[in-house]
Amino acid sequence: MPSMPLLIICFTAFYFGINITLKAILPLGFLIFMVPIPSVIERTIGVFLKSISSKLGGEIIKLFNISVNVSGNIIDLGVTQLQVVDACSGLRYLFPLFALGIIYAYFFERATWKRIFCVLATIPIAIMTNALRIGVTGILTDQYGPSVAQGFFHGFSGWVLFMVAFFFLFLIGCILAKLPPKLDKRKKSPLPRPDSNFQNLMEGPGINASFITSVILLVIVSGLSLSTKALPAMNLKGGIKSFPLAFSDWTGQASFVDQEMIDKSGAEDAFNGSYRNIKGDAISLYIGYRATAFLANENFFHSPTVCLPSSGWETLSTSTRVITNVPFWGQLKVTRMIVSNLGDRLLVYFWFQTKNKSSYDKNINRLDLALHAIRRDNTYDLFIRMITQIHPNEPIEASEQRMDAFVRDMTIAMQRYIRENQIINSVNVK
Repeated sequence: MPSMPLLIICFTAFYFGINITLKAILPLGFLIFMVPIPSVIERTIGVFLKSISSKLGGEIIKLFNISVNVSGNIIDLGVTQLQVVDACSGLRYLFPLFALGIIYAYFFERATWKRIFCVLATIPIAIMTNALRIGVTGILTDQYGPSVAQGFFHGFSGWVLFMVAFFFLFLIGCILAKLPPKLDKRKKSPLPRPDSNFQNLMEGPGINASFITSVILLVIVSGLSLSTKALPAMNLKGGIKSFPLAFSDWTGQASFVDQEMIDKSGAEDAFNGSYRNIKGDAISLYIGYRATAFLANENFFHSPTVCLPSSGWETLSTSTRVITNVPFWGQLKVTRMIVSNLGDRLLVYFWFQTKNKSSYDKNINRLDLALHAIRRDNTYDLFIRMITQIHPNEPIEASEQRMDAFVRDMTIAMQRYIRENQIINSVNVK
């Protein structure tokens, strides 16, 4: 988990004091690289890197007179389409190179500006290397078919181009060595000398009290975690996929959602449908449901701020909107997006909610879940996203009014459906 290195640093400071911790801050801080890349980074920085790498890869392919169209993270070669997935975003180049840049800067550079330059240079190197890999894959795919984009070549090319990236980092170090101030090889190692009082500190009387206090805290936290995991799942009879297709003056038609896509989206169950009212207004509704909000899945709910740009939609604006007179909530604050693609514009609303909390931001939703857990207040977790088309020459306000009305009607149906179909199941803790 991402907090482990921070906890280790805090425990070190707690045991040995601030002075010892500061002297060991580099190896302690370097532990951050042992943590797998958090999903929140993959869904934010990763999307940006995928977009940049896809565009640069497309430009490399064009240099060889190959017709190519890049839309989001899709590279269309005509007969074949290549998708730049999360694993190929460039983060797997960036983090190892970033770590190497820190090591190189610390041991082989003395000037502060050179150290900073070495570390920051890993970012464009990682992006360009990943773009080169995508470009080469596209060129070979055009010549020899899509099989070269998979299997052995896919993994081997990643390894080879990482060596290329490492060479560029080494080359930058050689160039910096020629610039003033030059390295004085007679200087002593940058590693700090061991503190002569360190052994005495290790054997001091305070260490036992600190150790015992830490063990007690860990036992308490572990007990609370097990208690939270023991909270029962709040399933729905028929699942959220049986959400009503008719409420108020809206009628809908459900669409099949593949279970693999549901799992990757961070939900346990999902509903996707298109609704129309008697006026002919059309709105698409997606609902993700987690019955076991405190049993962490591999993924958490994906945000449309990440998914839509990855699908080729350009984000024109992102803001929050407060919808008034919403049943049960009173006022409901949602994230509002306007996206466009090939001249079409869409208005998007989305939010997250537990049984009595709602949030426009998934990080606030995580906090709400944590507070539910502390209070042992069992809950489910929902992600709700709705989309409507902004017609040509239609004011944004008219689209917003249409969406606001749908939110009020849908909320009534949602609360009634959950109340009438909820089943609380016990969970066995292994």
